[in-house]
Amino acid sequence: MCTVSYLPFQDGFILTSSRDEKITRPPAKLSDPIIYHDQEVTFPKDPLGRGSWIATSKTRTVCLLNGAFIAHVPKPPYKHSRGLVVLHAFEYFTINSFASEYDFKGLEPFTLLLIEAGKLVTLRWTGSKLFIKEKDASQSYIWSSATLYTPEIVTRRESWFSEWLNSAPEKSLESIRTFHKTAGDGDRENAVCMRRANLYATVSLTSIVKSVGKMEMIYEDLIHCELTQKKLSNNYVSN
Repeated sequence: MCTVSYLPFQDGFILTSSRDEKITRPPAKLSDPIIYHDQEVTFPKDPLGRGSWIATSKTRTVCLLNGAFIAHVPKPPYKHSRGLVVLHAFEYFTINSFASEYDFKGLEPFTLLLIEAGKLVTLRWTGSKLFIKEKDASQSYIWSSATLYTPEIVTRRESWFSEWLNSAPEKSLESIRTFHKTAGDGDRENAVCMRRANLYATVSLTSIVKSVGKMEMIYEDLIHCELTQKKLSNNYVSN
């Protein structure tokens, strides 16, 4: 359950994900790149589901939000964790082949953001039907998990993001991470950095920065105040 922003710039993008989760869920850890189906993939690993909500290789970035268009009633058991879908996406040569060949049946509804070769695609699985839409990768976006936020709150958060885009002196990594930590209108339960009693909270903040010859992932555990940063080598990054 996340809030995700996408900021394009001349030769790359910044993708930032606020992970909204149960406070009692075991914390994830960001490790060095690992070989996953013949690709070096970097991601914070969820020790419970064994997958992740955000991952990147030299050619592809994948990010998960729980829910599709609206909140749904869970109907377990499911085939496996949605976090594994993020990693499974790296098994396919293209986004199109993943969307057309992957077996989504038996999975809980989710939204997947996929970035590859200048393309930005949203893939929404409702539990019975798949919806695919290519977005304009030159524009900025924000998404909020349908399982935690009503359409009204989603619209309100989009307005905060629009206001930030119009007022921020620079669209930098530091400024977008500050937005993710501070944006809101005093309603802590629906702020971008949220908290709902002792049940749910924004537990971490992850950013992927990609430009020519550079790939960087920054993972911050907001509960335990730990920051992990990986700057990947030039031979790992695709121009």
